[in-house]
Amino acid sequence: MNSLTAGDFARFFQDVHGCEPFPWQQRLADLVLGGTGWPSVVDLPTGTGKTALLDIAVFALAANPSESPRRIVFVIDRRIVVDQVCKRAEKILGRIQDGDTRVLGQVRRSIEELGGGKPLGVAALRGGIPIDGAWAHRPDQPWVLVSTVDQLGSRLLFRGYGVGQRMLPVHAGLAGNDCLVILDEVHLSVPFAETLGQIARLSAGPLPKRFHIVKMSATPGSEDEDTFRLDDKADLQECPELRRRVLAKKQAKLDSVPKRDALPAAVLRLVHSLSKSGTASAVRSVGVVVNRVKGARDAYRTLHEAGFRVHLITGRMRPLDRVAELDAIRSAVDPERREALDEMTIVVATQAIEVGADFSFDALITECASIDSLRQRFGRLDRRGTYSEQIGPAEAWILGVKSELAGKRPDPIYGESVKATWKKLERLDREGPIDIGPQSLAGFPDEATAQPPEAPLLLSTHMDAWVQTNPQPIVDPPIEWFLHGKQQDRIREVAIVWRRDLTNRALKLVPPRQAEFLPVPIDAAKSWLTEGPEIDVADVQGLGLEETEADHLVGNCVRWKGIGEAIEVIAVADIQPGDTLVVSPDRGGLSSGNWDPSSEAEVEDLGDEAQFEHRRRVTLRLDPELATIAKLMGTRPSPDEETDAERPLHDRVREWLQLNETNGQPEWLAGVLKRLRRGFDCTPVGREPDEPGGYYILTERNRGTRTPVTDPSLMDGSDEAGSMTGAAVTLSRHLEGVAERTRRTAERLGLPRDIVDDLWLAGRLHDIGKADRRFQAQLVGGNPVELAMLKEPLAKSLPEAPKVFLYPRGMRHELGSVALVDSTPEVLAQAHDPELVLHLIATHHGWARPLPPIIEDPDPQLVSYCVDGRYLEAHSDLSDGSLALDMAERFWRLVGRYGYYGLAWLETILRLADHRQSAEEDGDR
Repeated sequence: MNSLTAGDFARFFQDVHGCEPFPWQQRLADLVLGGTGWPSVVDLPTGTGKTALLDIAVFALAANPSESPRRIVFVIDRRIVVDQVCKRAEKILGRIQDGDTRVLGQVRRSIEELGGGKPLGVAALRGGIPIDGAWAHRPDQPWVLVSTVDQLGSRLLFRGYGVGQRMLPVHAGLAGNDCLVILDEVHLSVPFAETLGQIARLSAGPLPKRFHIVKMSATPGSEDEDTFRLDDKADLQECPELRRRVLAKKQAKLDSVPKRDALPAAVLRLVHSLSKSGTASAVRSVGVVVNRVKGARDAYRTLHEAGFRVHLITGRMRPLDRVAELDAIRSAVDPERREALDEMTIVVATQAIEVGADFSFDALITECASIDSLRQRFGRLDRRGTYSEQIGPAEAWILGVKSELAGKRPDPIYGESVKATWKKLERLDREGPIDIGPQSLAGFPDEATAQPPEAPLLLSTHMDAWVQTNPQPIVDPPIEWFLHGKQQDRIREVAIVWRRDLTNRALKLVPPRQAEFLPVPIDAAKSWLTEGPEIDVADVQGLGLEETEADHLVGNCVRWKGIGEAIEVIAVADIQPGDTLVVSPDRGGLSSGNWDPSSEAEVEDLGDEAQFEHRRRVTLRLDPELATIAKLMGTRPSPDEETDAERPLHDRVREWLQLNETNGQPEWLAGVLKRLRRGFDCTPVGREPDEPGGYYILTERNRGTRTPVTDPSLMDGSDEAGSMTGAAVTLSRHLEGVAERTRRTAERLGLPRDIVDDLWLAGRLHDIGKADRRFQAQLVGGNPVELAMLKEPLAKSLPEAPKVFLYPRGMRHELGSVALVDSTPEVLAQAHDPELVLHLIATHHGWARPLPPIIEDPDPQLVSYCVDGRYLEAHSDLSDGSLALDMAERFWRLVGRYGYYGLAWLETILRLADHRQSAEEDGDR
């Protein structure tokens, strides 16, 4: 029995973070667990610890699992913040797993019981294509997901970016059910907040209602919503730490420059004045925030050349580069460690640090922006209030670009709000330094706030189109407006990966991973690839400031379509949003770890480090052109030496690995070498046909247990991927396994008993169409002797069975299953909702939403299968019947019965149980 109560939250927080929660954090935990539930809005000043909503949500899940959503999704459109929030989530996870206190033990047991023995998971969904789909393997496992608007929003609208077409309903089912969506800094994502609200009202049917939305911001905008705020007495008067943060004294002065190109020089001038001022010894860290990536690069370069210790951080960085830079910055912006700094440190950044980033600067220089953005930037100034308390008011300078403030054109990022903000600031500046403390900057006109675009009205016609995932309708409404507003008609990005070897073999063995993806607006990427002019970009998700067109092929660039898919050389005109483009490091494109299309410097290939960070199988490419390999000791084994080699290849590789055991490598490389020494496979990889030589790729081999071939994240709905595994599993065993797994999952999810039973029945019947004699011949590799010796039908192929295609190409075995079940009414008599059972069988590979892919059978067969002593029989040629129309009409009736997301969720439960059962069966052989 779970005995956790709201009174245990303080102990939980202390066990995780080593300090007591703020009073407001305990009050909110009391509300959530006391029957009131989550408020609609959490309105708190910056620096007051809003990210602790993650702690409250995780604790509430453990203390009240029947009412709390399993997936906690923290949504924020700033990539740096995604990383930092993810780190907090990982810290919570680590303490729950390793902690030995009473409360942590109870939380751990409760969460594992909820997820069938699985612990709390943590994942980040950010720009580019999210390759790691582990969060989408089990609908019952608790997860903390940290996501951008695009990644969650596209999944909610059945058009998940980077998601295969047949998996779209699975991701929509997971995103639209059993989720607590925490939308941070809602003023940055007003259109998506509106869309979320409309989606929440779509829930229908008999399924549990566990989909909640919490909006977080200092400026939520609505006064009549259920809003949680600080209490002056309970929070400020009784908590000195919180009072110091909220009442910290800060002041700003205005400065101006004639044009944008003069910003770097102005920043240098102000930094020089700071370094020579009377408070120079007190100012240990300075933040510089500009509105565009190019401006940040230019300011960084100017300060660096002047001899200052300076760092550059933007949202246009590869995650691995960003983590390394943030680690280098951290001590400079931590007020508890500032006394140990021997000189001033400057951090140049873009809007990427406006929200959530836990930076605390002693002084701040910022380009003028809308007043709401400036408030966020000032939240990075003396964030803890320690500078104000010990030395005096923290100072800031606001830089205005005269040519733009006096011009007629609106700012491409902030519109007319910059001019209105500057005008008001000028009036305040005449009266002396401007008060920019956490409770100041009131009285600005509405036009000084960046006006977010509105989301369109979400109509049933939109949802009716999007819910059709396979095949998709000819007229398919774009989803971008519903994520970013009607004015954002170019919310398009691609991910760029730098790799030395662009061949299919190399990218299959060492696939691109999120940790090495650089998100770039598609127009900026196209211009760079065609050596066109630099297109300036902001750090606002998906916002490009110009547009370009080109149609020619690009050398040394391929489109990577996912694991198991062939790469393709691509023309610029064919590049699409969400594409992953793999380019040669010789192309340049980065400087100081940040996007810089003008840079021709070779970019470091992070492929092997990204595999290590992916936390699955590690790899090491023994490519002499990689800097990592060039720095290692000894002569690397090479395919070129095989003809003259006197010792076995594995002995030579193992000796080379041992030689580099203590060579002082980076932590990730030391970890890779250590794991490879336990066991490895060595694969030769050739260069392009017109290039000599080659190299080896080492891949980790798991000893003692066999790594399953069937990765649930790669199950794409093809019969080959799901059936040709060599596991030799009988059909009856597979059906019973899927049925039982589906039942257990549905019961843990708290679904009604009749729906649990129908899911179980669908699991028992979903694959009986594989009884077709031709499908069985395919599973034995076309061997007639093996086919004749089968005592019962198979679900998975025999070991080492060659791939042959005897089942008609284009036919779907799940439609055969539907025909068999439909042929014998007695089989469906035990179903509470026979239509649901038929639909779940038909869609368990992602087809038939709503139209099934029916082809004419060139060699019709009579297919039979025995279920509970009854022989089911059906003809394999379904092209002349009414099956397609029946299934389409059934689909729409079920959407009305269970809702858009409810039906997708039920499909998801069966499909993921099928995936996991297949993976387990594959691992047993």
